[in-house]
Amino acid sequence: MKVLVIVKQTPDTEAKIKIDSSGTYIETEGIKWIVNPYDEFAIEEAIQIKERLGTGEVTLISMGPQRIIESLRTGLAMGADKAVHIKDNNFEFTDEYATGKVLSFVIKSLGTFDLILTGKKMIDEETGQVGIQVASDLGIPHVGLVSKIELTDSNKKARCTRQIEGGEVVVEVPLPAILTCERGLNEPRYASLPGIMRAKKKEVKEIKIDDIDFGAIGLTREALGRDGSRMKITSFEIPKVERRLYIIKKDPQEAAAELVRLLREEAKII
Repeated sequence: MKVLVIVKQTPDTEAKIKIDSSGTYIETEGIKWIVNPYDEFAIEEAIQIKERLGTGEVTLISMGPQRIIESLRTGLAMGADKAVHIKDNNFEFTDEYATGKVLSFVIKSLGTFDLILTGKKMIDEETGQVGIQVASDLGIPHVGLVSKIELTDSNKKARCTRQIEGGEVVVEVPLPAILTCERGLNEPRYASLPGIMRAKKKEVKEIKIDDIDFGAIGLTREALGRDGSRMKITSFEIPKVERRLYIIKKDPQEAAAELVRLLREEAKII
């Protein structure tokens, strides 16, 4: 089985965020970049599927500047077989619509895949449209927020479990299909030292902007990057966190009542 995983690189969740001089994005200088955490679930699931079947191939694909290679190498060190880097600085800050179009074009050029996985969303912009866009462009089924995947019918179908309030929904789709992965699907493995060493020798195919037929996908080069984005960010703010300390000096019954009142009226969490 050939499995493709769409990977996004995002700022580290523990990075100290500062607003840049334009006031419309974060300062990216000096930030540590990581594999989007939800995409890690997708990479891990792809590797586990290959391990369960005892055969197959896992390919990673991502688009962006040179630094993207670090995240692809992380996935290769986890156990993926090869990667594709759609490389150009113009791909940075490209909106989800154009990203999906470019990815779909390249995926078609790579041949056929039995299954495509990606994370349910990107944690930097809190968006989750790319997987849906690619599914639409490729004309294949899409199931979102998947927390369990079972291959059925001699690996020709995928039975997907989605958690809902008070229960779960099970959806079965024919393959090929795109599934977006939710937290809890698995526990991503750490890249071992041998895995890191092997990753250095694994193939990373580089595709440049000149390899993209923009006419075929209905875009122009001007649609790439921040200037061409259909989504415009007018301002960025770092939320202010207020910390207040209350000491309730009353007997237990009165203290409990006062605590409930504070949680309801002051903290507004009940």
